[in-house]
Amino acid sequence: MSKVAIAYIGPKPTKKDTITGSRQVFPRMKAIEVDEATAANLLRFPTVFVEAEKLDEVKKAQEAETKAKAEAAELAKAEVAKKAEEVNFTVTVAGTEYDLNKMNCPKIAALLEGADIELEPKGAQEGADIYKLRVRDALRALEAKAKAEAE
Repeated sequence: MSKVAIAYIGPKPTKKDTITGSRQVFPRMKAIEVDEATAANLLRFPTVFVEAEKLDEVKKAQEAETKAKAEAAELAKAEVAKKAEEVNFTVTVAGTEYDLNKMNCPKIAALLEGADIELEPKGAQEGADIYKLRVRDALRALEAKAKAEAE
C-alpha cells in the first residue's frame, strides 16, 4: 500500500480519526502520511481534511477569513458606539451633567438662560425631540470649544 499525505484543517488543535477507525491523531495544519484507503475516506470531508499540496492555499484562505471577520467586528463595534452616541442626550453645563431626555422644554430653556447660553428658543412648529437634539448639539459644540481653548 502506498501512502498519501493529508492534513487536518478544522478548528480544533488536534483531530482523532474516528471515521475510519484508525484512531490516528492529526495535529491542525500539519501533513500526516496515511494509507490510500484511509486518505480516500477522510478526504470525503473537504472542510476537515485536505491533501498536503493544498495546505498552503487553505492556510491563506483561513487567514483571509479571520482578517475579514476581525474587520467586520471592528466595523460593527464602531457602528454600535455611533448609535449609542446618537441616543445619548447627556450634556454638561457649568460642570453639572444634565440628561435632556428627562427634561421638558421649559426646563431646558431655563437651564440655558441660567447658564447665559444664547440659543434660538423653541419654535411653535418645532417638535420637542428636534429642539432637544438642537440644544444637545449646540451644548456639545460649546463643550468641545471650551476644551480646545483650555488645551
